[in-house]
Amino acid sequence: MTKRRIEKLASEYNYGQLESVEPADGKYDVFVSHSSRDVEFIRKVLLFLKSSKGGINGYVDWQDPDMEHETDARTAAGLKDKIKNSKKVIYVVTTESLKSAWCSWEIGYADCNKGVDDVAILAIKPNNGRWKNHEYLQQYPWIYYDTAEHLFMVVKPGGDRVKLYDWLKTIK
Repeated sequence: MTKRRIEKLASEYNYGQLESVEPADGKYDVFVSHSSRDVEFIRKVLLFLKSSKGGINGYVDWQDPDMEHETDARTAAGLKDKIKNSKKVIYVVTTESLKSAWCSWEIGYADCNKGVDDVAILAIKPNNGRWKNHEYLQQYPWIYYDTAEHLFMVVKPGGDRVKLYDWLKTIK
């Protein structure tokens, strides 16, 4: 449901609007951790965020000219900088991202740098809330579409809920 809802909302906007512009203060609203094999869906996630109330500015490495090199120690340093300088981190969980060592590394770094409350899971892969060998994901807030409220919400492990937009705009 969440994936289809994002795709539907993103389809209402033009891909031409999805131009990455580094914020003047260097702080993105959200770092989007994902598998490079999911680029087409991630474009839709970015469009969804950009078109949402407040125009959320998402960072992905493939839009960053500084990341146009083979992955190496510079990649890690650049990603650390972008994670540190993003207000929040969303980990888009798919079959492919669960296989990615980089995604696991990014969420671990984000957890240590930002804390659990500033990292959220956008689960696209059916999961029932558990994934073998990825049970650690249960500690993070989850993004989902609430059909009764007609809103994207973030639910914390303890059950507290907040609108996605409010979560994205809350800074510690």
